[in-house]
Amino acid sequence: MRKWFLVSLTALMVFCAAPEAKAQNWPAQPITLINGFPPGGGADILARLFAEKLRDALGQPVTVENRTGANGLIAAAAVAAARPDGYTLLLQTMSIAATSVVMPGVTLNFNPDRDLAQSVIIAGLDNLLYVSTKTPFTTVQEVIDYARANPDKLTYGSSGVGSSYQLWAAQFTNMASIRMVHVPFRGGPPAIAEIIAGRVDMMFGNLAEILPHIRSGAVRAIAFTSVPPSPVLPGVPTIAASGLPQFAADNWFGIAAPGATPRPILERLNAEVNRALQNPEVSQRLISLGYQPRGGTIEEMLATIQRDRAKWKGVIEANNIRAE
Repeated sequence: MRKWFLVSLTALMVFCAAPEAKAQNWPAQPITLINGFPPGGGADILARLFAEKLRDALGQPVTVENRTGANGLIAAAAVAAARPDGYTLLLQTMSIAATSVVMPGVTLNFNPDRDLAQSVIIAGLDNLLYVSTKTPFTTVQEVIDYARANPDKLTYGSSGVGSSYQLWAAQFTNMASIRMVHVPFRGGPPAIAEIIAGRVDMMFGNLAEILPHIRSGAVRAIAFTSVPPSPVLPGVPTIAASGLPQFAADNWFGIAAPGATPRPILERLNAEVNRALQNPEVSQRLISLGYQPRGGTIEEMLATIQRDRAKWKGVIEANNIRAE
């Protein structure tokens, strides 16, 4: 009996020590970073930039894999179901971590809090309202005045029903007491194409994916949703400074892993991302692309998620937004 007990105890100790030993040796093979949004968008730009930085820091290849659809939830579900060994990571977003949980009509086949382990927020986004050059608008007030005089005539695009882009627009229409028609797309790039073509009037989106089109003159920047305005587009004001002083809307990207991923792996990822963000070359590169370098602790990321859930739940309920 005593021999059986000692053998069982030894086996239990080996079993419990296995994850810790694997974490100490991590990474020993290539890593996949899954991004739930299309190539060329703001999420994809950031994913590929930090895949390169993590490759350099960790000494292993980091490959970006795009699994689009359902506002990133297809990608999130794939990571939630993956082995919790640190070799499958998620480009986490505010929409996946926060708004999907409080969005009516969203059916999740995983628990975002239990099945995904948060590691770090990489960056916020400079977001803005921009319009088709086929429209005459150059200021926020011109958009509001026209929309008040012509309810439901203006259209705005988004990257999908329930996406951050739709929520920002909903907050804007509420505060401005106007009505516009929502035209959802599967991701930002196809929506942008329709705005450039003049078939959709405007969109609230991120600077990273629209900046080349602003610089080329294909679309017109109106105002930033976040405070302060980005130095990348001097002279473009904020919505808060353009007649809606309470308006503020931001977004962020980070890294998450399968829920049972050992804490030392999450902490290593956190440390490497924070280290990269402290490099002036990296931070200036992010700013030039339309991002706001963030970083911080795992606990700060968790607190941000809870804050965003509370804020956007109110917007969703006020506008009767429901995922399709």
